[in-house]
Amino acid sequence: MEALAIFGLLVFVFILIGIVFYIIFAYAFYKMAMDAGLENPWMAWIPILQLYILGKLIKSLKIGSYEIPNIELVLPAASLLVIVLNKTPIIGSLLSLANYILMLFALNKIYKMYKPDQATLFTVLSIFGLPIPFIFMSIKDLKPIED
Repeated sequence: MEALAIFGLLVFVFILIGIVFYIIFAYAFYKMAMDAGLENPWMAWIPILQLYILGKLIKSLKIGSYEIPNIELVLPAASLLVIVLNKTPIIGSLLSLANYILMLFALNKIYKMYKPDQATLFTVLSIFGLPIPFIFMSIKDLKPIED
């Protein structure tokens, strides 16, 4: 019984930490959307809609020689597709991997816009997910560098 109580406490602590990290990230993202003058910056607080804001901030995304049109629609649509098809064997895994890579490219683009000298480091750290809220907190007050 004691082990179950400890496990319950650990789960509670991890959920609490997750909520704190989410609030840190959403606040930083909201601030960036406000500073960029985007319509509906409140979307930065809603998980899938955050991707729309990310797309609006980066404006376009080029992977190799291919430029993805309407990136502000593609990012949330890709994530929704992964959610819907995630349980499908092979297809779900491939879509998850493709979406993960797409997100890393999008994050790299925003890092290059706000802190180009550290964009590669930030992208590598973003592979692990956990540092992302802190990276966004570190760039939230910067002005984007036009490319």
